[in-house]
Amino acid sequence: MRSLIGLLLIVPMISWVLKEEPYIEEIMSFAHNLLNKSQKFYFGLMAMTQIISHFLLFGVVPMMYRFIDVFLKEHKDEAWENFKGTAILRGFGLSTLWVISIPSFIFAVEALEATLWKSMALGFAFAFAGTILSVIFSYFQEKKYGVDFTYVLKQEIDKAMKNSRNQGKWNKDVAEFVFLFISLFGTIFIVHEMTGLEFLLAIPLVILGWTMLYFLVKRKPSSFVVEARYYFTVGIAKQAQQFSILIAAGLLIYALNQSNAGDYVIDGMNYLTGIVPVLNVLFLVPFIIIFLGFIGLGPLPVIVLVTGVLEAIPFPYPPELVVLAVTSGSVISIILSPFVMPVIILSSVNGLSGIRNGLQFNLKFAVAFYIMVQLFIQTAIHL
Repeated sequence: MRSLIGLLLIVPMISWVLKEEPYIEEIMSFAHNLLNKSQKFYFGLMAMTQIISHFLLFGVVPMMYRFIDVFLKEHKDEAWENFKGTAILRGFGLSTLWVISIPSFIFAVEALEATLWKSMALGFAFAFAGTILSVIFSYFQEKKYGVDFTYVLKQEIDKAMKNSRNQGKWNKDVAEFVFLFISLFGTIFIVHEMTGLEFLLAIPLVILGWTMLYFLVKRKPSSFVVEARYYFTVGIAKQAQQFSILIAAGLLIYALNQSNAGDYVIDGMNYLTGIVPVLNVLFLVPFIIIFLGFIGLGPLPVIVLVTGVLEAIPFPYPPELVVLAVTSGSVISIILSPFVMPVIILSSVNGLSGIRNGLQFNLKFAVAFYIMVQLFIQTAIHL
């Protein structure tokens, strides 16, 4: 838990780097040939959201929305809000399956003693499959609304290309972004392998050094000082609620471990699986996480709470499958619950209610995603 607090304090520093150059705008301009149809653009938006979530965590939701909203500033009806909102929200939700800097994912891996690269590979596979599934849903949603997204997107992409500061085939900003991405997350793995530090310690240490080095190489130490001053005087205060909930979750886990309440929860699940033979604990775990999400607990405290109970259970399954079951529940909670931060933030920027952004726009996708993940888990268990 102490390591998790440090991670939460340091990870937001990555976002300082993205503020220095127009990386996102240049990536969209550079990849224009891959984004010239509505389904391609939707896929690209979800993929970009997952990549940027490495740097911004759930801050990617308002950042990507504002960027796309400027890009599509004249298109704000429900059809377009569905197109923009579902891509961003589902993209962030799927990132919790595999992105190493997402605290809930790395905590689940460490707590359940899973192998990181296996958990990341499995999570990435289902994030990719979930993205494809979401694109399919968006295709039918476009038909339902009767709007030609492709025509509008081609026009807006042409405008963006004219405003790009890299007009040739070589895009310096895109190349720099790729280097930054590889250098950051490659260094995390190298430090872990060379020192033996657990990832909850290695990640914040590397991020701190990497961020400082970036501003030194860019010869912008004054920008680093400005960002640091603002973060430590204002930014941390904005995370007070998250830290308070996390500490409360830690105390609750301690209380559960000292009592037999955690055992009662497990006994209850075992009782249900005994009544219905086709059920097992991994089938039920996502529903616990979804329920906790609907009473207002965000992805991190929910994962901390649930894995705090599960880590004491000697599962007969590979721990990577347990991580997948837990994080898949987190995905569904993120995209459905109107009471968790990603949906609240999205509603604050697009003006739609949390119920519409969450349940109404994403329920069918969530059911399909749950079935897809469970088909794999249950098949792997019974093979």
